[in-house]
Amino acid sequence: MGVLIRIALRNLKEHVSKSIIIGSLIALGVLIIILGNSLLDSTERGVHSMFIDNYTGDVFISGIPRAPGATVSLFGVQSTGMDSEATPLIPEYEKVLAYLRGDGRVASAAGQLVGVGMMSFADNDDKAVAILFGVDPSTYPALFEDTYLAEGSYLTPGEEGLVVSRAWMENAEKAFKTPVKVGDTLTVNGFSQAGFKIRELTIVGVVDSKADTEGMEMIAWANADTVRILSGVDVTAEDVVISPEHTVLLEAESEADIFGEPESTVGAAAARRSEPSTAQTPGESAATPAESNAGQSWHFLLARLGDSGQTEAFIAETNAWLAAEGIAAKAGGWKAAAGPFVQSIDAVRIVFYVAILIVSIVSIIIIMNTLVISVIERTSEIGTMRALGAQKPFVWLMFLVETLTITIVFGIIGIALASAAMGVVNLLRIPAESYFTQILFGGRVLKLALNPLAILSTLLMVAGVGLVSHLYPVVIALKIPPVRAMQNE
Repeated sequence: MGVLIRIALRNLKEHVSKSIIIGSLIALGVLIIILGNSLLDSTERGVHSMFIDNYTGDVFISGIPRAPGATVSLFGVQSTGMDSEATPLIPEYEKVLAYLRGDGRVASAAGQLVGVGMMSFADNDDKAVAILFGVDPSTYPALFEDTYLAEGSYLTPGEEGLVVSRAWMENAEKAFKTPVKVGDTLTVNGFSQAGFKIRELTIVGVVDSKADTEGMEMIAWANADTVRILSGVDVTAEDVVISPEHTVLLEAESEADIFGEPESTVGAAAARRSEPSTAQTPGESAATPAESNAGQSWHFLLARLGDSGQTEAFIAETNAWLAAEGIAAKAGGWKAAAGPFVQSIDAVRIVFYVAILIVSIVSIIIIMNTLVISVIERTSEIGTMRALGAQKPFVWLMFLVETLTITIVFGIIGIALASAAMGVVNLLRIPAESYFTQILFGGRVLKLALNPLAILSTLLMVAGVGLVSHLYPVVIALKIPPVRAMQNE
C-alpha cells in the first residue's frame, strides 16, 4: 500500500492541472452540500424549538379527520381534496387527559382549540387576521416557559378577552394604521362551516418569546368558550335529554296547560323559585351547559414531558393505548403539530437534494472525462508497469488511491471553506425580511453551524462520486495490451 500511495502522489504532482480541475469540483461540491445541509438543519432546529417551546410541547394529540389522506396540525385540517373539513374534536377528552396526567413522565398537559378571527376596531374598516388559540388559563401557560408576559396580564379562569403576541400587535398597527394597546376592544369575526360569529374582546395582555420565534405575528390567544363559539364548536356538546314532564308541553292546547294556574301571590312564586332543584344533590353547585360540557369540546391535547428524550416512546405507547380503548384520536410530535411549516421545510429539502443529485451527475461526467484523458496520456506508463509484472488489481488500486487522495484532500479544503463561509454569514447576521425567509432561516437571523454527521456523510458521498468516476477510465486502461501500450508515446 505504501508503494501505491507514493505512486499516486507522484502522479498527482505530474498532472497538477487535471488534479486541480477534479479537486476544485470536489471542493465546490462539498462546500455547497455542507452549507445547504447546515441551512436545512438550522431551519428544522429553529422550527423544532419554536413549536416545542412555544406552541405544542412534546406531544400533540388530535382527533382523526374523516377525509382519506387528510392530516391535522395545530392550524386545522390539511387535505388534498377540495372540500374543507372542520377540525375534529378529541373523543372522550376527559379520559385521555386523565391518562396523560396519570403518567409520571408528563410534567403538564392542557387542552386547546383553534379558530380564525378577523379583527377590527368598531370605527375602523381596516382588518387584521389572527389564528385564535382557545386555551384554559389555569393549565395552558405552564406548558411554555419560553413565552412570557410583556404587558398587561394573562387571562384568568372564566374571563373573556384576548392575549396577543408582540409581533401580531406590530402587524395589526400597520393594518389598522393606528396604535394598538392593552385595554383596546376589538370586534372579532369568526368564520367556520357553521357560519359567521361576532364577538367583542378586550386585549388584556401582550406576550413575547425569549427566542426568535416564527409565526408569532399570526397568533392570538382567547378564552376557550369564545373560540368554541367563533369556530362553530358546540359548547353544549353532550346530548340534551328531555324529561317526560317536558314532552307533555308539546301536546298542550291552551295557555293554562303550558303555564298552569296563576300564582295566588307574588310570595308563593318567589318561594317556588327558591326551592332547590330535585336534580341537584345537596352541596352541589349548579353549572351552566358551557361549564359542564366544556371538557367535551377540545380540538387538541398538548403535553410536556419531564424528559424530552422519551417523546418517541411515549407517543408510541399513547397511540397503542388510544387504539386499545377505541378512541379515534392520534398522538404525534412537533412535526405533526407544525403541519404546513414542516411541509415547507420538506419541500425545500427535496428541491435541494434534487439540485445536489444533478450537480453530482454533472461532476461524475466531468471527473470521468478528465480521468479518461489522464489515462490516455499515461498509456505508455501503464503498459510498462503491466510488462514488468504489475497485475490488473495493482493498476486498479493505483487509480483508486489517486482518486481517493484527491477526494480526501480537496474534501477537507471544501470543509474548511464551508466553515469560513459559515463564520462570515454568522458575523453578517443576515435578517429574515419576509415570513418565508423566517421559516427558511429557522429564526429572524440566519445562523449556521457545522454538523459532524453532515460532514461525514458528505465526505462519503464525494468519495462515492470519485469511486464511480474512476471505474470507466480504469476499464479502458486495463483493456490496452501491455506490448501495444509500451509502443505508444
